[in-house]
Amino acid sequence: MNNLYAVVRLMVLISFCFCTHVYGQTDTTQRLPPQPIKQNSGFDVIIKKSGEIIYGLVTEVAPYLIYYKRTDIPDGPIYSVPRNDVYAISYRNQVIDYIHPFDENGEMPPPGGAMNPANGNNSNYPRINYNKNIVLDHGSVHIGVGFIRSFSKVDHANNYSSSGGAPVISLAYDAKIKDNLKVGVLIGFGSHKFSNQDYSTYDSTFNSLSLKESIFGLYAYGKYTLLNTTSRIQPYITLGLGIATSHITSENKISFLNDDTKVLLVKSGARGASLNLMARVGAEYYFSNQLQAFIDAGSGLSILNLGISVSVK
Repeated sequence: MNNLYAVVRLMVLISFCFCTHVYGQTDTTQRLPPQPIKQNSGFDVIIKKSGEIIYGLVTEVAPYLIYYKRTDIPDGPIYSVPRNDVYAISYRNQVIDYIHPFDENGEMPPPGGAMNPANGNNSNYPRINYNKNIVLDHGSVHIGVGFIRSFSKVDHANNYSSSGGAPVISLAYDAKIKDNLKVGVLIGFGSHKFSNQDYSTYDSTFNSLSLKESIFGLYAYGKYTLLNTTSRIQPYITLGLGIATSHITSENKISFLNDDTKVLLVKSGARGASLNLMARVGAEYYFSNQLQAFIDAGSGLSILNLGISVSVK
């Protein structure tokens, strides 16, 4: 009986110790809150339009290709994927870049439309890059002087002798649209004087005629450089079409040989305008990238023209 009582007491003691251990273990356990999972930490995610996902490190978003490195070999070669095949890029800094496709004409997306991961811009709207302007970039100002007249509205101008006048001054501005092609506008103005003397035996009169013609021209033209080298001399061809106007004033002094006291003075004026073709060949000499001298010849307001050019940028 005493042995049975001793066994029961031993079992109660063991049970008490076990419950105390479990209770203490539950009471001292600390439960930590769930930690957020970092998304694509350390790499970029390229999402293609087909649904394929590429994990890598994007190095450049170019107009035609997107370049990246593989995450498993970051020091390895650079891979590329066509830009038009990519829908979006999720960068490792949580910035999302929605890639703009080419338009139906095959043109590049507007500058600034794609995202630069360095500046963290995630706008989906195209933006205008005001630092790039076709009118201002690669533009040049040309100032020329024409010494031989080409355009004139005076009938039978070759029958008159030239008596001076102001040379044709031209001012032009053009900008490069392709490697060898520029487009621009030109304005020019000048004046010229003509004179002629005629003796009529039938009327016994002496006619002294003087004419002054003022001209103005406005042209749109294209200029094509023939060479694609670094030579200082660059030949070119210019073709253009414009409007040329002429204002003629005439003064005819009629003297009678039989009567010196009788003199008639007849004054008149006329205006005219017409389309005028400008076709010229010439060459530029580059003193530097900013300063050039040029000479050209052909049809237009003057046959021969020479001057200087100054690059805007």
